Amino acid sequence: MSLRRYLRIKDFITANLDKELTIDVIAREAGSSVSTVQRHFKEHFGVTISDFIRKQRLDTARAALARDGIPVAHAAHLAGYNNISSFTTAFRKAYGVTPKQVRV
Repeated sequence: MSLRRYLRIKDFITANLDKELTIDVIAREAGSSVSTVQRHFKEHFGVTISDFIRKQRLDTARAALARDGIPVAHAAHLAGYNNISSFTTAFRKAYGVTPKQVRV
């Protein structure tokens, strides 16, 4: 599959981060099988679809914390986490600081 097609898939994911994005939904959007989409996405971008989604959502939460000073619970929700502790752990792993340290 072409890079252009995968850039469109990447754009689809980015535009729908606030929705439930499963590999099945993404594969349907791409018109391909789950395994094909997963394999080619990783080949083109060097990261799994799940890791890409997680990073994008964490980036959105981090920006909102830094820019707007939103509560950590709200940032966790933005990033798709129901558990604040899990969000804090993922955030610290991704950025080396806690969400509270980023918050304005």
